[in-house]
Amino acid sequence: MKRFFLIYFLVLLAAAPLYGQFSLGAKAGVSLAHLQQQQQEEETYGWSNSYHAGVAFNVYLANFSFGGFAVQPEATYNRKGRDGLYLNYVEVPLGLIYLLNFGSVIPYVSLTPYYAFLLSMKNGRQQGGSGQSFAKNDYGVKLGGGIELQRFQISASYAWGMCNIARDSNTALYNISTEISLGYFFLQ
Repeated sequence: MKRFFLIYFLVLLAAAPLYGQFSLGAKAGVSLAHLQQQQQEEETYGWSNSYHAGVAFNVYLANFSFGGFAVQPEATYNRKGRDGLYLNYVEVPLGLIYLLNFGSVIPYVSLTPYYAFLLSMKNGRQQGGSGQSFAKNDYGVKLGGGIELQRFQISASYAWGMCNIARDSNTALYNISTEISLGYFFLQ
């Protein structure tokens, strides 16, 4: 699976300069995250309200009159976790976006693999530590969509973690989150 992500990132980044129309901006938003545990029966821990923020870079792969593709690499700080246990990541998503051009309103759908690096873990509960050890990285895929309105971008996505982040061999934990973002592209 890691090899798939590497090939995907390299192909999209290699294709990006073919047309050269790009924009640079900042994105921030809210997340509703939890950890999904897989054992014999699937169990989900409580949801945690969180946030994410970072920079985004759109590269349009064609000058489109009605529809076309774009690549959107990002670098974001993203907090995930459950019930007071916060996992802080630097996440590097690389979205493949299909846009429909309706003039000043441009709706789009996106498929976005991501790779994340664990920065820190914090247990917000008062009683005891979590006793859990977590992997230093995570990867998965986001499915989403949104609207571009001139320099603004409003988006929503659902992220499925595909990497077992638990170091304990008896359990398998996966990051799952719903994200809503607002972006502003100041360089176009």
